Amino acid sequence: MNMAHRNNLQHRPPLQTRVGQEVHPSLGSGNPYSQDMRALVMYLSQQGLQNDPQIANLVDILRLDHMYPSAITQWRYEQLNDTLGHVRPCRRSGNKYSQKLSGQDLIYLALYRVAYPKCSIAELNAFLYRANLGNPAFSFFSQSQISAAEKSIGLTRKKGSTTAYEAFLPENLERRFNYWNYPFPVGVADINRSMIIDLDECGIFKENHADRKHGKSCSGLRVREEGLYGKGEKWNLLLAISGEDPDNENDARRWLDVWLSGGTTVNRMLTVVRRILDDIGPAIPGRFYVFTMDNLTSHHNPAVIALIQNAGHGVVFRAPYWPVDGAIEYVFNSLQTLLRAKMYEIH
Repeated sequence: MNMAHRNNLQHRPPLQTRVGQEVHPSLGSGNPYSQDMRALVMYLSQQGLQNDPQIANLVDILRLDHMYPSAITQWRYEQLNDTLGHVRPCRRSGNKYSQKLSGQDLIYLALYRVAYPKCSIAELNAFLYRANLGNPAFSFFSQSQISAAEKSIGLTRKKGSTTAYEAFLPENLERRFNYWNYPFPVGVADINRSMIIDLDECGIFKENHADRKHGKSCSGLRVREEGLYGKGEKWNLLLAISGEDPDNENDARRWLDVWLSGGTTVNRMLTVVRRILDDIGPAIPGRFYVFTMDNLTSHHNPAVIALIQNAGHGVVFRAPYWPVDGAIEYVFNSLQTLLRAKMYEIH
């Protein structure tokens, strides 16, 4: 038995434990009169016995002590009996309407959200209509009804991302599994993170990261400010990172190259890789580095791979279309976040 289930167990109270005093229905507690009391009221009413002076006097005394339904309540019983043929009370709901989108439609909604997490309310309604095709009782749901149903199954609104269709191809899923679960040379499962060098490049436009899009001004006036023009130079960054040593968290090394014109060429890759190899030295027993890269053409160049392998180190390529597996992508994200905060002050 798991701990969560054990903590939810309710212990049975001791024998002869008395229940608490219920609030009387006449005090507005929401508790209905019992079925026996309702039957007694209807019996006296239908038989005309309340016209008897003694019974009428007794009913008045009981009503003063809140032991008999009021005249208004008796009238409601009579109306209910004429309409429905009985005086049974309604189920207690706390004045809360039941969730309209439920049952099989709720299952359809959950499955559709799994397949299309970014779908709109209109698309959900259209899907539910098609799923209920031929059902004359079906009616389209409002936005609040769908939102309430999604909230009831734990769905919340958040910013989404997109993963390429190619990422889910069987060969790419297999490559990703091999990368994380198999030892070198197929994967990095047996490589310490301090011995992994992740290498990639990115392009940064200063204007995109320095310009803030929102501000405040008086009603009727634009938010206008002096700043950089929307078109400008692109900075290219070729960066290689290694994980920190478990014994020294400040030993995470970085190698980088920054330039303005052109993309990542083979010559530039060779220059950076030579700089890294000069820093880490050739491989020796117990000191073997593994370079990880994505599927960019310059990364797969035979000259680059040969340069690394001639130094005794290895190369393992990450699965295509899975940038989330590259630790360097999080460094790029941190860099762009810091630029957004700092470059606003540069003119």
